[in-house]
Amino acid sequence: MKLATLKDSTRDGKLVVVSKDLTRCSEVGHIARTLQAALDDWAHVAPRLKRVALGLETGSQPTIRFHEHDAASPLPRAFFWAGGSGGFSGPRDAIRVDSGASDLSATIQIAVIVDDVDAAAGKQSAGEAAVLFLLSSDIAQGNTDIGSSFSPVAVTADELGEGVDISVLVRRNGQSVQGGTGSVKDAIDSVGSAAAKRSLISGSIVASGSGLASSPLAVGDTVRIEMNDRTGHSIFGAIEQTVESR
Repeated sequence: MKLATLKDSTRDGKLVVVSKDLTRCSEVGHIARTLQAALDDWAHVAPRLKRVALGLETGSQPTIRFHEHDAASPLPRAFFWAGGSGGFSGPRDAIRVDSGASDLSATIQIAVIVDDVDAAAGKQSAGEAAVLFLLSSDIAQGNTDIGSSFSPVAVTADELGEGVDISVLVRRNGQSVQGGTGSVKDAIDSVGSAAAKRSLISGSIVASGSGLASSPLAVGDTVRIEMNDRTGHSIFGAIEQTVESR
């Protein structure tokens, strides 16, 4: 299942279910208006959203065209973000920095949106609480985090494949940047590590620990980040941002 948040006049946008090929979506305000509302009652809401996802693929569900440019981060704001700064920008929003800023970089990770996790939860509990996965890009100036962005779409684990390593693709100004690989297992392990010292509430986001890739940035640069499945299709949609002076 793939979920996204479309921008509207509210701070938290509106939740949609997205087709596997990222071309169509269905509005699900009658089930949950926002992703956070869905997470707050995930056990009951998730099966209903999955039925919508199935309808998208079989043609039995009304749809509208999905445009990644219309998407905010799946959670435009979160109760807790264990990975970077708390300011989330949309996946296609500009990265705005002070004029003359230098020593800029982007660190790319797999992130996990969790259900409630008790402190010191075991690996099995952490795995059960990891409900959605997404890509994150954390922008830093030196050692200071200045903003975080997430992929247009968040997905359930079955969209990634258990135990499968997935490569991240990063391009800076159209040129490939060497990236690494990540897996569902690594991301779930990070949830267990984050919960070792504190409980996590539904809607918290945890990064996968080590960065999958990093890229230096400068004003005027455009960075594009995505992951493809084994057939070459984008899993999360793309984070594509240009660095601009304020």
